[in-house]
Amino acid sequence: MAKILIVDDEPMTADMLGAFLRIMKHESAAAYTCQQAWDKLTWFEADAVLLDIMLPDMNGLEMCKALRERPETKHLPIIMISAMEPPLRAEAAAAGANAYLPKPITIAGLKAILAETGIQ
Repeated sequence: MAKILIVDDEPMTADMLGAFLRIMKHESAAAYTCQQAWDKLTWFEADAVLLDIMLPDMNGLEMCKALRERPETKHLPIIMISAMEPPLRAEAAAAGANAYLPKPITIAGLKAILAETGIQ
């Protein structure tokens, strides 16, 4: 069982992702802003982060870069999620993301991308 932090400003999306993760026997916590994510990372020992690009207080790409700069989160698997068209795969990779998952997200797609990043 992995512990996954969901960072998405849409509560329905965070709830859906949390439900998908529970079905896959993972634990999750949700944050709706980057500040909430930073706060949760102080006590929630995440094995991975699902990070939306469009957030109200900071761009998810900027947060990804910041996570890569901190020693304690430098190696944390980060999966960028977004409904942006066209997908920002190159930008996510340049920011340090391990993977990119476009919305709408399916349970099969989430399971596959987690497996790609080493989360079973």
